[in-house]
Amino acid sequence: MKHLRNTLFFALLSVPALLSAQNLQQKIDMNIDGLGNAAISISMTLPAQQWQMWNQNFGNNPSALKRDIERSMPGYFLEDFKLEKNDMERSFTISLAAPGICKVDKKGRWVLESDEKNAQITELAERKFMMVQSPPDLGGVQQTTMISFPQQASDIKLDKDAFGKTVFRFEMDGPSSASGILLWVGLALLVAGLSWLFFVLFR
Repeated sequence: MKHLRNTLFFALLSVPALLSAQNLQQKIDMNIDGLGNAAISISMTLPAQQWQMWNQNFGNNPSALKRDIERSMPGYFLEDFKLEKNDMERSFTISLAAPGICKVDKKGRWVLESDEKNAQITELAERKFMMVQSPPDLGGVQQTTMISFPQQASDIKLDKDAFGKTVFRFEMDGPSSASGILLWVGLALLVAGLSWLFFVLFR
């Protein structure tokens, strides 16, 4: 997820002069669904000079913005890309979908990786968490990431992977479980139907 967050900031990194502005803030909202996919929204407000430069490089060319995001994130399949701008407030919002951002480990538990050691994560509610960081490779920009898990998620815990990096582990009935239940229900109905037909024909 660190690579994902850093890449989402690529527009400013591509224009080094933008990083001269101080106290830049970036907000990332990540909403996980019952299939382990994420709907992501990235928003930011810039000072006047930086806003003009950003517009010249990316804001006026959304297709180039999308291509750069996809090229910078080969490990992710991204879709539903959308850019919204507010020239009056000098702000932009990028929304996109990242299918399969959550994985299932060998024990059958769902995992969302942070790619950070000792990540500073605050639990705001039962299924909502906040992570605030100022990565040095992003010029001191503060990133606030809000992570919301679906109602299907339970027993959400912070853990560490084999490399000591913080991960979320949680329980959630996946589509395979639902499919298995439907399969057994279908088989039961089929057997019941065949039994009834046999009874009607040979009674």
